Amino acid sequence: MTNRLLFQRILDVSLFMTTIAAVATSFIKDLPEWSIMAVLVVFVVMFFGRWWIAESRKAWMKANWFDLVLVVLLSSPILRMLMALRVVHLLPALRLGVLIRSNKDRLLRLLVLSGDSLPAAMATLFGLVFIFGTVTFSLEHGSNAQFGEFQDGLWWAFVTLTTVGYGDIVPQTPAGRVVAVMTMIFGVIVYSLVVANLTVFLENYGKKIAAVTAAEKVAVKVDEIAESGSSDNKGQ
Repeated sequence: MTNRLLFQRILDVSLFMTTIAAVATSFIKDLPEWSIMAVLVVFVVMFFGRWWIAESRKAWMKANWFDLVLVVLLSSPILRMLMALRVVHLLPALRLGVLIRSNKDRLLRLLVLSGDSLPAAMATLFGLVFIFGTVTFSLEHGSNAQFGEFQDGLWWAFVTLTTVGYGDIVPQTPAGRVVAVMTMIFGVIVYSLVVANLTVFLENYGKKIAAVTAAEKVAVKVDEIAESGSSDNKGQ
């Protein structure tokens, strides 16, 4: 993999995570406007950074311009006001669905990267825990006593994404259940990646230990032969 391609993949993953963060901030009530603007600024920098290093900037912009419009619109004060007034109850779930659909290529790259690296898979898992936990908490808080605190949302997201599913906390709103379905789907995929990577990591570690042990045995044998040859020479 060339340095340019590696840098492109890193930017793709960063852009996808920043896109989700930009939209996720609009789910959190009473969040300072400066924090929302900070995330949007980072997204814009990532977006145009990826455009700048593209082999064909015109083709890349033609294929990705909607992402920029999507994030700006979904993070706008107008949609935040609609959520506060509960004019559109399913809007958060729809926004998350559109976000995933519009970033399917970046998501696939992220999953591929996770399949090649255990740290990347773990980072993906905990990133999704924060995202789905934040979204579900903001949807359920106030109407579902089980989501009384922010950590309740994180706990629910973790047990759902890891396919444990204790059932002690359950979304009750229509939008919360839609997000729960998405969380379950992502959980099956990401949990499989983590288990597969852990298995490969342990296998490779075992092979390295075996190789080191074999090398040490060979070294000892060589030393014994060398000492034996030296003794024979002295005897002669």
